[in-house]
Amino acid sequence: MQNSQGKVVVITGAAGGLGSALARSFARENCRLFLTDKQGGGLTEVIGELRKDGATVAGKPMDLANGGTGKIIDQAFQEYGRIDTLVNNAGVSRAKPFWDLTEEDWDSVLDVNVKALFFALKTAAKYMLPHGGSIINIASVAGRLPRPTLLHYAASKAAVISITRSAALALADNNIRVNAIAPGMMDTEMFHTLRSDLQESSTGSAAGQPNLSIIPLGRIAQPEEIAATAVFLASDAANYITGQTLNVCGGICMS
Repeated sequence: MQNSQGKVVVITGAAGGLGSALARSFARENCRLFLTDKQGGGLTEVIGELRKDGATVAGKPMDLANGGTGKIIDQAFQEYGRIDTLVNNAGVSRAKPFWDLTEEDWDSVLDVNVKALFFALKTAAKYMLPHGGSIINIASVAGRLPRPTLLHYAASKAAVISITRSAALALADNNIRVNAIAPGMMDTEMFHTLRSDLQESSTGSAAGQPNLSIIPLGRIAQPEEIAATAVFLASDAANYITGQTLNVCGGICMS
């Protein structure tokens, strides 16, 4: 990342496969990090690993489904006195057949993937007003393609893409760039859990099954490849990019 020394980067969902890869990638760019995740033990492990490698890292566990998103961003600002980049990575998903979806299923996904994402974005943008900044939302190609066994998750990620566009326009005058990344299949615990759920479901349709044959590049992504895209979008090299959703999916979705 050009001119990244000392920049403050906030990452939600930082204890998971992609979240920890994001944290390591930004730490290598000499950024100061504030990390949060609902998994306190995993978060402590990631923070300890990064500090051992010499990174400047702070953080606090938080279940974003229970509100308080703004407060965790406030704490990041109190820690460092500024916020330069927010990576809205926290997300939840479980596969479920169309006919079995309940209101509780919808609430659990939308509370984290949409509501928490928006209020983190809004609070971080407030702190970026004096100097500008970059906000990166982790969407999914599921937000662009039909997913009959992930309908609520796909809808939430379509909302992330829409929020990214609207927020980019709302914040452009303040030199705050808002972009999204839409990964495809990725080698993380979430992907393997979803795959297991679908394989065990007696009602899941064949159309909902993960199918590696649809990936033109012939493999699933490594989290580090998604993290590299986030580092680019936060960098000065991406200063003229806003309102975009970059598909990092091996060619599953082409735009």
